[in-house]
Amino acid sequence: MEDHGGLFHLPMPFADMTLAAKTDALADLLGPLLADHVHVAGTVVSNAARRRLPLPKDEDALRPAAQGFLRGLPLDRVRETIVIPRRILLPEQTSVITRMCDTEAASLDWALAQLGIPGSVMSLITDSSASSRTSPLWTP
Repeated sequence: MEDHGGLFHLPMPFADMTLAAKTDALADLLGPLLADHVHVAGTVVSNAARRRLPLPKDEDALRPAAQGFLRGLPLDRVRETIVIPRRILLPEQTSVITRMCDTEAASLDWALAQLGIPGSVMSLITDSSASSRTSPLWTP
């Protein structure tokens, strides 16, 4: 589920919840629903709408019933991802999602390096003052 700021965009005390508190709250909310619907293996709630500079340090909230990840993404975005599995038997059942969330910030740089494009994501950004933009859709 892509959260566009509606889940925790509430007045205090929700606005300043820690990642661990949000992870626990979503696990408490969605856990019983997952137990009732055994055909669903779990859910991932994610939000990358926030812009923030400087980017925050990576944060993990590995809770008993869910996992939360906060990652700064290239340029100025911050992704918060909470993985709520149905009651799992083995940790390997969610390890792929965990690895994807953990390495997301570096994945674009890795892909560009594999394609032979040096300079990471910053190599794709040009100085907007160097050329004029004629598209009415361009917003600096």
